[in-house]
Amino acid sequence: MKYAITESEHIILEQLWANGEMSVMQLVEALEGTTGWSKHTIISFLKRMEEKNTVSYKVQGRTKRYRAVPERTEVVIESTRGILDRFFGGRMGRMVSYMADADQLTDSDIDELYDLLDKLKGEKDNDRS
Repeated sequence: MKYAITESEHIILEQLWANGEMSVMQLVEALEGTTGWSKHTIISFLKRMEEKNTVSYKVQGRTKRYRAVPERTEVVIESTRGILDRFFGGRMGRMVSYMADADQLTDSDIDELYDLLDKLKGEKDNDRS
């Protein structure tokens, strides 16, 4: 895995993806209601994330402005691939089958899957033309 993102790091990355560059104090303010993390906790996470190359910063005056290094889609795809490989032999169909067998798919989920499959089938048919 290129990026081994913990749940806590993911919370910080979500803020950076949503808001672009943020200072430590902006992160503290954004996360205080949901995480209860102190300024020092967030600084510790950011230092570890710098070492893992998941965040970088630029200095403006005396303030560090942090930004996410990887794109959100890159992390989502990598994380999803890791789950698929570990639990389902790399097969998306096995995952969906497991979720269906465990009665974890809502009618809305099923409709989304049908719509996606119809769209993908249409794109494949257009590629053949």
